[in-house]
Amino acid sequence: MTSSYLLKLTGLSILIFTLSLSCLRAQNIRGTVWDENHNGLSYATVRLLHPDSIFVAGVCTDSVGHYQIKASYTGNYLLGISSIGFKTKFIPVHVLQDEVRLEPVVLDVEAVRLGEVMVNASSFIRQKDHVLIIPEKTQVRHSASGYDLLYRLMIPEVEVDRINGKVSAIGGETTLYIDGRKADAREIRNLNPKDVEKIEYYDVPTGKYMNDISAINFVMKQHESGGYVSFNADQKIGYLSGDYNVVAKLSKKSMDYTLFAGYSQREYSKLTDDRQEAFVFTDRVVRRQSTLLDDRVKNNSQYAQLNISNKQDKRLLSGKLSLVHSDSPDNYNRRSLLYDGDKENIESFSNVSQSGWKPNLELYGHWDVTDKQYLETTVVGSYTHNQYRYSYQENDYTVLTDNQEDMYELYAILNYGIQFKHRNALTIQGFHFHTVSSIDYRIGNIPWQHFWEGESMLFLDYTQRFGKKIFLRVCPGFSYIQYRLHHDDRKSKLSPRLRFNVTYTFAPQQQIRLTCPVGSGFLDISQLNTVEQQIDSLQIRRGNPHQRVPFQTTPSIAYSGQFGKITVGANVAYDMINYMRYEDFSIENNKLVRSYNSDRKYRNFSVQLFGTWKVTDHLRMRLNGGWRYVTYPSTSKSLDNFWGNLQVDYYWKDFSYGLYAKSKTKWLNFNLMSVTMAAQCGGYVSWNPKNWRMEVGVTNPFSTKFKEKSMMDREIYRCQNTMLSKPDRFAGYVKLAYTFDFGKKTSRESNSVDRSINSAILKVE
Repeated sequence: MTSSYLLKLTGLSILIFTLSLSCLRAQNIRGTVWDENHNGLSYATVRLLHPDSIFVAGVCTDSVGHYQIKASYTGNYLLGISSIGFKTKFIPVHVLQDEVRLEPVVLDVEAVRLGEVMVNASSFIRQKDHVLIIPEKTQVRHSASGYDLLYRLMIPEVEVDRINGKVSAIGGETTLYIDGRKADAREIRNLNPKDVEKIEYYDVPTGKYMNDISAINFVMKQHESGGYVSFNADQKIGYLSGDYNVVAKLSKKSMDYTLFAGYSQREYSKLTDDRQEAFVFTDRVVRRQSTLLDDRVKNNSQYAQLNISNKQDKRLLSGKLSLVHSDSPDNYNRRSLLYDGDKENIESFSNVSQSGWKPNLELYGHWDVTDKQYLETTVVGSYTHNQYRYSYQENDYTVLTDNQEDMYELYAILNYGIQFKHRNALTIQGFHFHTVSSIDYRIGNIPWQHFWEGESMLFLDYTQRFGKKIFLRVCPGFSYIQYRLHHDDRKSKLSPRLRFNVTYTFAPQQQIRLTCPVGSGFLDISQLNTVEQQIDSLQIRRGNPHQRVPFQTTPSIAYSGQFGKITVGANVAYDMINYMRYEDFSIENNKLVRSYNSDRKYRNFSVQLFGTWKVTDHLRMRLNGGWRYVTYPSTSKSLDNFWGNLQVDYYWKDFSYGLYAKSKTKWLNFNLMSVTMAAQCGGYVSWNPKNWRMEVGVTNPFSTKFKEKSMMDREIYRCQNTMLSKPDRFAGYVKLAYTFDFGKKTSRESNSVDRSINSAILKVE
């Protein structure tokens, strides 16, 4: 009896122990989060809670809205799902098995609360190291490209030239990204605004963006199946200029296949280009007046690219193969010259032709090592074949150059990031860029040139938040530049680098930021040589391989604040560069030699004010302006300038209307030439029915005399120039885009073709 009882008790104990192990085994809960349009909602927060709201675990959705979270045992839970710009939703979950698959959860749009700040989905939401922007439906609906969307968002300190595809902020050009990968101008131009979920503006770049002056990342919606074909065209009116692109994409489960192709052309002439020059030689002064008689600026380019990507839960792999061709044939210039003391004018004729072919391969990988760590790498390799021809004729004087170049470029970057427990994070970034160039000059003082350059950088980017008000960023590092010309010694430079930022949020919607970057600049490889190129009968262009690497620091203080529908900001900065590269002049054998040097200092003090105002749901305004003072301390050259810009947008049903105005601007070029640009203005009307996007616009409608004036006064060379070209005077444009979807809706792919072609050839201009 006792033996039977013990046997039953032992069996019951084993059963209870087995069931306990089953209950204690982690249970997987899987699901998807959608927005109101049933698109996957990326980076939403998913929290698993006990019924009494005690926290169990938390994760974020991936780029297509999927999530997987682990429960420690079977039983009843609450699942809380939230995302900025949407209502938080709680759903009960009953876990009885190893894996639970939930139906998709749809989040509704609503005003969101971030800390103590209540904002609408269209407001600028300040996070620890960037500004989060959720575009309004009106802004998205009336945008035909990424540049259009940035323009209509009216980010206070960001200048957007959506016609020419340029974005800049305080300190210089803004680097653009799509889902964390660097994008070029054509990629942003072909981006579909309807697929933008949110935008991250890094005014204090950290982590993977640490090497940028400022950065904007488009976070895209992701879809798993279907495809589309899209066409867009941009045609100028008043002169020949057009840009035409087509893209086709097919998505199937975790694979995406995208094919791009495009063609662009441009041809116009200058209307005015008058120049007065004075050459101070050892025994005489030669004065020359030059008037444009006829000219042509012509270029065209073609490209094709294939993208293939594969995305899994914890990794993303992608590859891009592209081919770019650029051609600028027979760009000629015919001028009338009058030399001091001559009674009759003579004519000069110059012609420049250049072309290039560039196949390019890019490989990208991102791995989530753990929930708190990631590894990311990019490798880009390209080959470029360039051709450059220049000819000049003036009476019996003739110049002819014909150059061929083969260039190989390799770019590699590795990022490792980790989040710690105490509101701090560390990113380690290693970077290397290598260029090898072989040039056959054929005609000139050097028949052949071989050149290589390599630059390596390493950074440790550490961020720490103290409470709710102070955010600290310290990023030490170094760069190592080396290069060598054939038959010359290898030159190298090791430079320390540092980026330091402190942000103090003294009120829920206001903050002050102190910034002080310290580092080195870059060298222009086309100038690092001893080649000579004849320009005309009086001038020679010569390289200089002995330039120093610039040293730069730009301390600044900035303020930003949001008061209801008004956002304001201010910035004061002092930019200091030692060993500034500039154009140097000397006299040799009664010729003006135009070369390069780097023994001067550059200083730029600037004050900027900016603000945006959402007057109504339909009317928006943006105004910014400032003052800058530029000087080269070792010379008498300096310049100061007040400037201002105004932008007004109005939305009504399927239409939008806009006006802009820019004041006259001045600046000093690296050759100490002061340049003045006249004031500009323009407007547009767009219509966006369903899958069509159409826009008509004008530039400078009230002026046919828009001119660029420049002046330089050096000891041995003086020049004054007035120029007017067709693209700068009264002109118009028409944009047209259409998209056809098939199957289930899929995310719009952006054209990531880098159509720029680099060269180490020393050119006349």
